[in-house]
Amino acid sequence: MVIKVEVWGETIALDVHQRSKAVWLARGEYKGKAYEGKGRSPGTAAASWREQARYFSN
Repeated sequence: MVIKVEVWGETIALDVHQRSKAVWLARGEYKGKAYEGKGRSPGTAAASWREQARYFSN
């Protein structure tokens, strides 16, 4: 599944898939660097990815 998130005004498409019953992974690249977010739902995994991308790109 693909989820779109916004990081500093730029829309990024993330690949989100279910790793196990209670773990979702969101993967994508921002400014040439790959990030991965984990969560209990697709939305929380995408939010985790967005926070990582914002933190490390600043």
